[in-house]
Amino acid sequence: MAQNVRNYRPLREATSMQPDTFLEPEIVDLNRLPARQPLNPFRSADEARTSVKVPWRRSLDGKWKFKLVDSPKSVPRGWNSPTTSDRSWRSIEVPGCWTRQSTGDKPHYTNIIMPWPGQEPPYTPPQNPTGLYRTTFDCPSSWLRRDVIVHLGGAESVAAVWCNGHFVGMGKDSRLPSEFDLTKYVTAGDNLLAVMVIRWSDATWIEDQDHWWHAGLHRSVHLEARSRHRIEELLVNADFDADTSRGSCDVHLSLNRYATGFSVNTWIETDRGRKLTRPLRHDLSSSPPTRQTRNLDDSLTHLGSSTTAQFDQLQIEPWSSERPARYRVFVELVDPRGRIVEVHAVWTGFRRVELGDRRLRVNGVPIKLFGVNRHDHDPVTGKTVTVDSMRDELELMKRHNINAIRTAHYPNDHRLLDLCDELGLYVIDEANVESHSREHTLSHNPRYTSAILSRVTRMVTRDRNHPCVIGWSLGNESGHAAVHDAAAAWVSRVDPSRFIHHEGAERWRTTASANSWKVAPSVSVARSNHVVTAMYPPISTLIEWAMWAEQTELDDRPMVICEYSHAMGNSNGSLDRYLEAFWNHPAMAGGFVWDWRDQGLLEHDADGRAFWAYGGHFGDTPNDANFCINGLTAPDLTPHPALREFAWGARPVTVEHLGNCKLRLTNRRAFTSMADLRMNWAFTDDGEPICQGHELVDIAPGQSITIDLASSRPTANGELHLSVEFCLRRSTSWAPRSHVVAWDQFALGGKHRTPATSRVGLDLDVDDSGDLRLLLASNKPVVTGLRASLWRAPTDNDGFGQALLAGVHGGAGAQHRWEEWGLHQLEPELIKITRRTSQGQQTLRISRALHGATHHAIHTTNVSVINGVAFFDENLRIPRQWNDLPRVGVRFEVPEQLSELSWLGLGPTETYPDRCSGSTLGLWRSTVAEQFHPYVVPQEHGAHLGTRWMQLRNKVGQGIRIDSREPLIMTARPHHDSDIAHATTLADLRQTATSEVHIDVAMRGVGTGACGPDVLAEYLVSGGTYQWKWALSGVGKPASK
Repeated sequence: MAQNVRNYRPLREATSMQPDTFLEPEIVDLNRLPARQPLNPFRSADEARTSVKVPWRRSLDGKWKFKLVDSPKSVPRGWNSPTTSDRSWRSIEVPGCWTRQSTGDKPHYTNIIMPWPGQEPPYTPPQNPTGLYRTTFDCPSSWLRRDVIVHLGGAESVAAVWCNGHFVGMGKDSRLPSEFDLTKYVTAGDNLLAVMVIRWSDATWIEDQDHWWHAGLHRSVHLEARSRHRIEELLVNADFDADTSRGSCDVHLSLNRYATGFSVNTWIETDRGRKLTRPLRHDLSSSPPTRQTRNLDDSLTHLGSSTTAQFDQLQIEPWSSERPARYRVFVELVDPRGRIVEVHAVWTGFRRVELGDRRLRVNGVPIKLFGVNRHDHDPVTGKTVTVDSMRDELELMKRHNINAIRTAHYPNDHRLLDLCDELGLYVIDEANVESHSREHTLSHNPRYTSAILSRVTRMVTRDRNHPCVIGWSLGNESGHAAVHDAAAAWVSRVDPSRFIHHEGAERWRTTASANSWKVAPSVSVARSNHVVTAMYPPISTLIEWAMWAEQTELDDRPMVICEYSHAMGNSNGSLDRYLEAFWNHPAMAGGFVWDWRDQGLLEHDADGRAFWAYGGHFGDTPNDANFCINGLTAPDLTPHPALREFAWGARPVTVEHLGNCKLRLTNRRAFTSMADLRMNWAFTDDGEPICQGHELVDIAPGQSITIDLASSRPTANGELHLSVEFCLRRSTSWAPRSHVVAWDQFALGGKHRTPATSRVGLDLDVDDSGDLRLLLASNKPVVTGLRASLWRAPTDNDGFGQALLAGVHGGAGAQHRWEEWGLHQLEPELIKITRRTSQGQQTLRISRALHGATHHAIHTTNVSVINGVAFFDENLRIPRQWNDLPRVGVRFEVPEQLSELSWLGLGPTETYPDRCSGSTLGLWRSTVAEQFHPYVVPQEHGAHLGTRWMQLRNKVGQGIRIDSREPLIMTARPHHDSDIAHATTLADLRQTATSEVHIDVAMRGVGTGACGPDVLAEYLVSGGTYQWKWALSGVGKPASK
């Protein structure tokens, strides 16, 4: 609601305004202008269509003068005066976090705990870094006939503004803009703008989110000379009626003050500039209140002139994530003389969001949210992001079938929503409210009521014109109190077109049994949480609830999982199960993986080696270590292997093999046919294509067809597979032509063959301790250090992250048990060596005991060398007490010169038992170095399930080959387990002279145990007896002697 901003009177104008008066939770702002939508006034409609530069606006981004002091009490007198010299001050970049600009004040990472333990809100520490910013600007004399406004896009955590030495105002909320009226303080010519940013405040307690604490003016700053009569509020509600396939649009606007003789012209255009409607003219003839009516008028909340333009029965294309059709609403303000005052062009999309019958519907069609939680994060600049970097993120999401974002846990940079409108991503927009360290108490504190309410209302006001926003979130991990009910009531009254999400209303149901879920929501819960919220729930619980809800109809709300499949390091085990449940159970509307991007910060060690820093690397105590490293991508957006698994699970087209090469194709899209896709198919023989083709199949949304490829089935000599993929026929705004959006593969029978290669004989050498070496053509050893392996470099889910966070999580995962058993340092004891040579055939039997802390395993290897090929028959008896093992297999080392890798197995990325559905069997080639995946914290990686054979060669083609009758898990990588396990950053890793190879018969899954369900029972590795066979041979030409 617009207000007469010229009537705002500063509470205090003295230059000596004391910052300490700000640091009370009841004081949300001082003289801050009411929140509004991001509006760009132009001089004409043509300028609004084509110009990217807004007239009457001047960016203040760039170099400012900056001085950091210890606390608000340390601020030097007169620092904000034009007469004070700042020549000795350093320069700093705005926008930017001063914690990333070598100021001496550094980032601090916590998840739950506050940076100052043992205190209660609204405590702030006496050592409270305070940044003093100064810049000058030239004010044209023409601007003095307008209102001069300064816009601070975001300041962490409190910003106070002075102009030419006069106190202007103060605002809190680090993630929403604050605007202040400078008009009465500016003069023609040079002016001084001074901003004080205080790092810690009472508001910090409700910004206690799982990300870095930074500080500074981290979003853009600009000045704007706004007309004395202007559009102050512009609300666009574009609706779509699926029953009539027509759109309607209500355009409500308010001026900043009473006006007589003004009018507005409103019309809608397509994205290409074609007018969809004729201009509608509305006169704004309101008069100022008379003395007799002033008391009545003053009691009204809406004081300015306003009007609403209504457009009905519009032939439009509706907006959705699949087809983000956008239109522009033009509003032209005309003064009493017929002159254009300003023109606004607001992008919109016609769509309707509805809930009912446990379905989330857009435009009348149930949809699924395949989403991620997203922070504003840049590995170099911290919280400061650019439009280009955000576009890179969203395009990468779209290429991996991500269609939704939760802005965790605060409103992201508003330009992100512009991009989501354009590219097509649904958004749950979340208020900057989290009191994790006082989750169940702070929201009940009446001192924080105004702050919590204002953060919700200001977010909705800023972002409500965006079609991408389909739901509002009242915050995260801030409990459930009356203030949430009040906020929900306000949102429902102001914007009933979207649902409300509030995980605090019922999140703790996810930690209980499935039966405790099976209740109808209370009145309070239903009002404040329009969807059933879950956080890190077991898959079985979700499915059980969905079936119960459908059968009993006691809960009408769909389920939206706000956080699941915690992506910390080598993680996301059983992700495919969650995504499959979303598709298969109508009551599940989908969810949001935690989270999109590792929040590592780029740093270098003393030797100049780069690494991604996390909690503790900046001397920040207390901290939550690497718990901020939990994304589907690295800090630089390098995809982690789990992202491919997500893309497959969320694929928009599925293929089902009905037998005999008959395929059922299903279009899982909600709105779009498959006319934009081409189907490619290929029959492969041991991973090599032998027959391939393509089809153009146009299937309507939600429909299936059957095609028959039996006549194309070739005869194969090895394993026959049928692979099917669907790729874009044309490039889009987010992907090039031929980008693959969906794929499936089917095994059709046969047995893999040993490929024809030039064989080189191996010689076997064993010493008295039983250590084996294999030599290539009596030359240098190519295999050394061969022994049983029950250990892996722990993943974050195994325990590394949990071990660092033991004080928070109270446990250390599977790694703790493994180390108690002594698996990380098994002591081998030779039991017996038996040698036999018969007719030129060497046979060797080696038995060893592998001693742990209290039990031991027995490993027996039978090796036969026949015609230069070593055949291994392995037997490993493991005590039942070791009931949860990392792996079962053998490992050995090869010279680093064997750097060229190929394998027939699952690929192209690493695979693990509970994260392999998106992989396909093929003949893959790589280098050993490329097998290294740079998880922020080095850990187990590089395994390939279903491997039939693997070759390692040098540059001239000589090397070794590993074969197995039955598929095994094979790994070849440049670093050893021991080195990986001891490294805490990428800079800690050192290349050795040998590469490590693992041949495993069993491997534990990866799960999500760092925060969420651990590995499912079927993917655990227990004790017992394991037997497997494999062969080792030399390949390539013999080395010359």
